[in-house]
Amino acid sequence: MSFLGFGSSYENAGSGIAKNAPKKNKFFRFFEGYFDRFWKMVRLSLLTFLFCIPVVTVGPAVAGMTKVLRSFVLDKDVFLFHEFMRGFKENWKKSLPVGIVDLIFLLSLFASLTVYPSMAEAAKASGGSSAGYTILCVISVGFALTIFMMNFYLFPMIVSTELPLSKAIKNSFYLTALELKTNIITLVIILLLSAFMLILTFLSNVFILLLIPFMLISFVGFLIMFNCYPVIQKYVIDPYYKERGQDNPEYDFLKPLDPDDAVFTDKGGEEAPIKIQKKNAKKVIK
Repeated sequence: MSFLGFGSSYENAGSGIAKNAPKKNKFFRFFEGYFDRFWKMVRLSLLTFLFCIPVVTVGPAVAGMTKVLRSFVLDKDVFLFHEFMRGFKENWKKSLPVGIVDLIFLLSLFASLTVYPSMAEAAKASGGSSAGYTILCVISVGFALTIFMMNFYLFPMIVSTELPLSKAIKNSFYLTALELKTNIITLVIILLLSAFMLILTFLSNVFILLLIPFMLISFVGFLIMFNCYPVIQKYVIDPYYKERGQDNPEYDFLKPLDPDDAVFTDKGGEEAPIKIQKKNAKKVIK
């Protein structure tokens, strides 16, 4: 019996997958990486949400989630709770103030979007010019979005490097400007997802918000790590090891094994497919 296999049987052994097979499209690799660990992603979202409830622990909770997602992006499986708590405990000193500052900027953004338009309307009503308030509102939004995109790099650098926080912040700003296209694409996807969730909430009921801790948190986190962590590797981590004449250990799994140390030979993509011959079942009458 085939299962969405267009006539092929899942019982038959194929030829395997060659180690040097062409790399899949980035779009497919993202969703494959996400759905291969879907239930882990659900648990990670819920875990992060629970640790964010005290509010002040938002930063360390995001650091814990980032630690797990970094392993997933590097195609490593980990004990989820253990890795989360490692990220939380080892990085709380750096991530705690970052989380608090992020919350302050978020509140400031909401205040700007509320206060400046009201002041602009009041200025119009009194016959004055509203251009100044509109410019201030645009500047506030632009500044907040820049801070938000800097977080794409700041938390991954906190959990994966030993850089001082001041240098990590500086590097995150540089990478935000350097990879502006990648950051804008990532930001647009996040905004579209957020808008979609709000529309669903208005069209149905508030219970749709329960999907946020179960799915959206880790999905957004994985999207950011998938798009932005390779940038950190390229401009921060790889140069660090290159200066010391060493290879980045994060790529060790890509290196071929020494033939003298190998116990088995990988024949993926070379083996002949095996078809299982089914025997006709016979009824025995007693």
